[in-house]
Amino acid sequence: GNSSRAARRQFMGTGHEPTRRCIGCGVRTTKDHLVRFVAVAVGHGYSLVRDDRARHPGRGLYVCPRRACFEVAVQRRAFPRAARLRGGDLVIDAGLEDALD
Repeated sequence: GNSSRAARRQFMGTGHEPTRRCIGCGVRTTKDHLVRFVAVAVGHGYSLVRDDRARHPGRGLYVCPRRACFEVAVQRRAFPRAARLRGGDLVIDAGLEDALD
């Protein structure tokens, strides 16, 4: 029941690291091992912005810090899907993945 969950939480303490999933390769890891992006409203659409310090509001879109994961996410249209946007509404700047790898 719930008693074991409460006991486990007490045992583990408060040092819980939030985990997120890379939308490129699907690996689940802690947030500090992933790069955060956000879809920011620009005019009538959205623009993908790297958000290292988690300053932007909205759904964080997480990718491994590897160019390959970013490219796979773009090819699969994972960014607009993860951001819960309609397909063509998200502009992904060509230079965004340059900082990766």
